[in-house]
Amino acid sequence: MVDLRLMPTAIAAWAASWWATAHPVPWPPIVACVLAATACAASYARTHRHARPPRHALTPPRSLRLATTLLLTASACALAVSSSAGRSYQADPAHTGSGPIHARVLLMRDPAPASSGLSTRRRARVRILAIEVGQRWLTSRATALVSSPSWQDAARGDVYELEGSLDTAFAAEIPSIGAIRARSARLIERPGGPDAWRRDTHRAFAAACQPLPRDARGLVPGMAIGDDRLVPSDLADAMTATSLTHLTAVSGSHIVIILATLNLLLPARKPLRVGATILVLATIVILVGPEASVLRSVCVASVASLGLVLGREGQAIAALCAVVTATLLIDPWASRSYGFALSALAALAVVGPSAALARRAKRRVRGDTRIGKALRRLAELVCVPALAELFTAPLIVSLSGAVPVWGIAANVAAEPAVPVATIAGLSGALLAPISPPMSSACARVASWATGWIAGSARFFAGMPGAGLRVPGGGATLLSIYACAGLGWAAWRAWKRWALPLTDEARDP
Repeated sequence: MVDLRLMPTAIAAWAASWWATAHPVPWPPIVACVLAATACAASYARTHRHARPPRHALTPPRSLRLATTLLLTASACALAVSSSAGRSYQADPAHTGSGPIHARVLLMRDPAPASSGLSTRRRARVRILAIEVGQRWLTSRATALVSSPSWQDAARGDVYELEGSLDTAFAAEIPSIGAIRARSARLIERPGGPDAWRRDTHRAFAAACQPLPRDARGLVPGMAIGDDRLVPSDLADAMTATSLTHLTAVSGSHIVIILATLNLLLPARKPLRVGATILVLATIVILVGPEASVLRSVCVASVASLGLVLGREGQAIAALCAVVTATLLIDPWASRSYGFALSALAALAVVGPSAALARRAKRRVRGDTRIGKALRRLAELVCVPALAELFTAPLIVSLSGAVPVWGIAANVAAEPAVPVATIAGLSGALLAPISPPMSSACARVASWATGWIAGSARFFAGMPGAGLRVPGGGATLLSIYACAGLGWAAWRAWKRWALPLTDEARDP
């Protein structure tokens, strides 16, 4: 049975974080939520003391009060944290308007080369640490997109002091303040330890991928360690049109492939497998970077590995909702990230209805014949991309205005090459600082798989109707989904309550 009790909590925390970051909430509503949660918890504890719930019930009696307690508690925490973040952003000294700026910044990602080959400037998303106002340095927490000609050797985690001009007209979603065109940038701090290892690994692997074909130079690092800066613009457009952009971001599918390969290679000892799983997940976080979508995938995998130790089947949807709620409480700005939303929706589709349909296919289709095995495998291949695209379609349409009609076919066609590209690419990245020849060999193997993926993206992007426009954008799809959901709920209610009464009335 699927455990959905934490889903309302995650939705409430997301909605509260999204609203409060832009519109900070005063303390009285937050205190009211806390008092209501305390009352629900006290009522649940008082009546639950003498209750004896059924042994095998997933939802015990009076759990509605417990679910309400969790929902109110998460909402109060999300409102408090997000309102504090929103007030800090509104009072940030970086809001000085367009004009000259002198600031210290922390690079959040490795600088990407300019889209035009005629420019030597590199762009990177940064977090502003301090800004000079008058003769004083004031602390800041805003972000900005910075372009600078002095970032040929820069990497994630470096701290620079720069001077330039701020243009607030190009501000993205908050907490961004705009775009900074730097005239000069001076390195003042470079982190060591794990950050130094990650920086050296990225550079060594980039050197190993340099002899590869044009598409592979961008796709192999992208599928291995999430470094998609060198993906050609035409290939990026083709992957966007066919819903294949998730392959260049380390997501849940990458984690599943890596852990499945790890379990095949290790002996069947649970402590050894779980220890190796934790080590691999920590390595991935360091190598790729602690981004919200990566942390979400890693945390869900950690919950699954804990379930192996306890010998219990984990509730994947409950784990996903718990991770989403924790992520929003730690970083309330993730509620406004399209990437995090797409990642969470795709993960929900994979661990929810897609897994249910795969289990139903195993029950309904025989597995002792070649045709039955092929049908089971085909059902798994089609269910995952189809439902992931169905869940993420409103967001994709709101961003691009078009529906990736051939997205399911492109994902099914590219699916056989994804494990090869992921495992060979990650192996090459880990071997890059140790053995460049072996890293180059792994990168070459991964390039064969990425060649198939790039060919699939370009083929289906050129098919008729690949960029079908939807009138009204994402609102139209949301309306269709709402009508379909209400229709399904009405049908289930009629089947559950009205149909038995009708049958009883017909009986003499």
